[in-house]
Amino acid sequence: MSEGGLQLAEHVAETLDIGPGTRVFEVDCGRGEFLFPLHQNGYIVGGIDGDADAIRAAIAAMPDGLFQVGMASALDPAVPWDVVVCRSLAAAPSNDYIRGLVARMFAKATHAVALIDVPDKQHQPLMHALTEAGSQAIQIEGSHIFARV
Repeated sequence: MSEGGLQLAEHVAETLDIGPGTRVFEVDCGRGEFLFPLHQNGYIVGGIDGDADAIRAAIAAMPDGLFQVGMASALDPAVPWDVVVCRSLAAAPSNDYIRGLVARMFAKATHAVALIDVPDKQHQPLMHALTEAGSQAIQIEGSHIFARV
């Protein structure tokens, strides 16, 4: 885990006012680099990623985490999590894709959604998508967008 990754996880936790025991789910979680410091500090973590090797690595690092192989576009909102995070929106293929993903993330979250490293050109479509999803409190910090459910 890089120092920058640890600082990002701490910043998200502080901004969303969450602590140990909070359930944090990451969309496109990869090997779980963002989730690992949270896991080490008593958070319940899980994620989804289309790369089966990355999910195997996340499970090896965090055996009690709840990880699954799957595409972000197939995110199932039926199982709720306190916080849902996505750090991969820079690769989103279209605004329609973003709108659908944000709606599913918002439906899955019971406390907040965190969109990390969002390119400037996607701020407007994301703000619109979050408003459509029902968020009343949206906070922008540089390239990060936080929305309360």
